[in-house]
Amino acid sequence: MKERASYSIERAALIADQLARLATQNLHQLAGQAANLHFWISEAAHAIRTIDEYPARFGRLREAQVGWVKRHGTRISGGYCPQCCGVCELGPEVETPRAPQRTPSEDLTAAREDVRRAARRYLVRLYRAHFLDEDALRRACDELGVGLEAEDLDRDAPASAIQS
Repeated sequence: MKERASYSIERAALIADQLARLATQNLHQLAGQAANLHFWISEAAHAIRTIDEYPARFGRLREAQVGWVKRHGTRISGGYCPQCCGVCELGPEVETPRAPQRTPSEDLTAAREDVRRAARRYLVRLYRAHFLDEDALRRACDELGVGLEAEDLDRDAPASAIQS
């Protein structure tokens, strides 16, 4: 079975993918998404906050799980149990469960930057399409910790010229 990424990373990837898609929509579609700007900024901000709060959440999770295992003497099987026809506590190779493994910080950093990059492209696209004025663009970027370049403010530049 394929190992899944952490919730924080999967959620960030979903938001980044959606924002990247929105940044490429036709103007009539973009008009509808501009009406939901607050929602998308909130989603991006929440994904970033979820990543930023991951270390504290993981610390609590690890402490609780390791403490439970220690207090209860928990043992699990790593192999096939002929009685249950699967993995169970009665099967062979009974061992103490491993502590949960932290998501590498470089993976979290990459996910955070993917959200910020996609949000920036979406916001600049809205600005260039005249759905946002410069002040609204700057406020939204500030809320997400996203920087702007002078060329981002060129309303005449084509959508394909939005820097990543």
